Amino acid sequence: MTVQFTPGQLRAVASIAPETYRHWKKALPPLRRDRGHSPCFTSGDLLAVAVVRVLCVDLAIRVSALAALADALFERCNASPWAVLERGKLVFDIRHAQLQFQAEHANTSGESAIVAIPLRPIVALLRDQLLAGSESASQQELRFPPTPLVTPSTPTAARSRS
Repeated sequence: MTVQFTPGQLRAVASIAPETYRHWKKALPPLRRDRGHSPCFTSGDLLAVAVVRVLCVDLAIRVSALAALADALFERCNASPWAVLERGKLVFDIRHAQLQFQAEHANTSGESAIVAIPLRPIVALLRDQLLAGSESASQQELRFPPTPLVTPSTPTAARSRS
């Protein structure tokens, strides 16, 4: 069973505004997929949106420039668990609409301009965002320390009944 996230959770974890989500939904086909009555997103989708956020917000790349790579990005982010993905980087060749996943320390080279996005910091940020909202009162420190239970031996129990 996989955990599914609502659009509101996706926006909160990826730190994007509702207007940004609506715009990206128009520009990126994987966000437009018909998901039935209640749209749900996977953890891979969260990672893909966080990568799009880095590209668009931090690096000022227009989301429309990523449309040709969107399917490959979402597929790649959903193909492996975060523990595998965080040990690598995504290499975007936006001009030729190519995307590669490479080991974290692999040399990136090519004949055109590329953008390499290491996934470790993005995954760490997503984990922090998801765990920040999961603290609850049930996880607070106990008011009194745990005490070991001692089970009385059979002869003593038999004596106390008499």
